[in-house]
Amino acid sequence: MRRFVFAALILCAGQVSAQERVEMTTCQQGWSAVASGIAPEGPDAQISVTDDGWCLIDNLTLQMDHNSSFKVETLRWRASDMARVVEQGLPPRSLEIVGVGFSFPAQTGDPVLDYLLELQSSVAESGFGLSVRWDGVQNAVFVDELYVDFFAGNRIEATARVDDVDLTDQTTMQISVGSMGLRDLVVTTQLAGWFETFVAMPLGPALLNSEGAAPEVQVRILQEQAVEFVNNIPDSIVPPTSREALGAFIQDLPEPRGTARLQLSANPPLGAARMTPFALLGRQPTMDEIVELGLEGVDLLFTWTPMEDGK
Repeated sequence: MRRFVFAALILCAGQVSAQERVEMTTCQQGWSAVASGIAPEGPDAQISVTDDGWCLIDNLTLQMDHNSSFKVETLRWRASDMARVVEQGLPPRSLEIVGVGFSFPAQTGDPVLDYLLELQSSVAESGFGLSVRWDGVQNAVFVDELYVDFFAGNRIEATARVDDVDLTDQTTMQISVGSMGLRDLVVTTQLAGWFETFVAMPLGPALLNSEGAAPEVQVRILQEQAVEFVNNIPDSIVPPTSREALGAFIQDLPEPRGTARLQLSANPPLGAARMTPFALLGRQPTMDEIVELGLEGVDLLFTWTPMEDGK
């Protein structure tokens, strides 16, 4: 998965105007640049250009590992200043991506089982989108829209701002790695089953011991530990109302039903520069040190609105 995230970043970071169009050559060159970062041979793709000027790929399959893949029924994208990508290996100044219909089919080696698992994993309502741009005047990356629709009533959407990002050339990009930081983040998610499907299953084996107490008992212990940690977070970072909401959300895990909203702001931004003092400590920091050295100027608000009667 890290390869795919890196490939998306190659294609990313002024907004693409609604009138801007891309040509077939640009689509092919852009995809070639991205595909080479996904796999040595690069996944095959049937590329076309839509009437309104988007690059379009139908029935795209990306191999994640030997046992699974990521499939998208329809993927369309467009970007500004693609010459930066093709000629210099730099991100474009903006990128928009829209995917419709995705799944994670397993590959067991049994063709019948693989077929049935793919049918099971396909969801007609699923999709995702991203709109991101780099502002060279402010030296900031803006995520204007990011969303994932898992299935009906299950959605994650986010906006963000990352400061001190200079994508002018390779040198400034490398320098930015140490200076960039998250200034603003807003995440809203509707939970009606996606957590169990996409988070609980892969996370469970890492947190629960098959030879220990009953899983339900272990989950309650983990909840108590998480709530205790949340209760120790200072009011200067998480106000009491948000802390209570976060505790209520934790208590509703692993089957949350409702809408959660996280809003974070940081001045100075959250980035590598904040981590340097911890590296110099040479030991596990205390909560007071975490607050003083790493979280000064950070504000976090959280709300949790459960569904009424689970509906």
